[in-house]
Amino acid sequence: MKDKNYWTEFYKSNKIKQIGCSGFCTFIINWFSTQNITIKNVLDAGSGSGRDSYEFSKYHSVVGVDSSDIVPIGTNVNVRFEKGDFITHNKHKYDLVYSRFTFHSITNEDHMLFLDSIPDNTYLAIEARSDKSCDIKEHHGKSHYRNYINITYMTNILKQYNMNILYISEEDNIAKYESENPICIRLICVRRI
Repeated sequence: MKDKNYWTEFYKSNKIKQIGCSGFCTFIINWFSTQNITIKNVLDAGSGSGRDSYEFSKYHSVVGVDSSDIVPIGTNVNVRFEKGDFITHNKHKYDLVYSRFTFHSITNEDHMLFLDSIPDNTYLAIEARSDKSCDIKEHHGKSHYRNYINITYMTNILKQYNMNILYISEEDNIAKYESENPICIRLICVRRI
């Protein structure tokens, strides 16, 4: 992963609000509930501050993996954090791999490694910045690596890795932060061979 040092310094110097989870986390919890799909084990791939991991742990067993040297401390029995590479982390014991704002932080080559590591019958939920956001002002600036995602590229690479898309959208007003309102791609898919 590019910018490991950036993210270590980011989490050292920025106190991320631990109150509540992201809107994407809420969306995913509600989506699986309304679909009557049972999820037991969640991998938060690129867990950052851990706020979404903590929320998922109210309902599921969660492992949060992040390459940053700042690893949150789990506060309940349903969540555990590990320092590591979410791209190559063994994903075979998870029902859901959750990736919020991490897919746009890795290279296209890493996209392939990441998708190839998703086992059959495992769900994948991604929220990433669209390439339609590249000119939008970013609250924390543009001093770190961003690989803005094109939705056509995303659907093509998912098909290449036998991912059945169950939900996909590209819109703004779903990941607002301070004065920033990026256009994001949200998707849910499952690998079927």
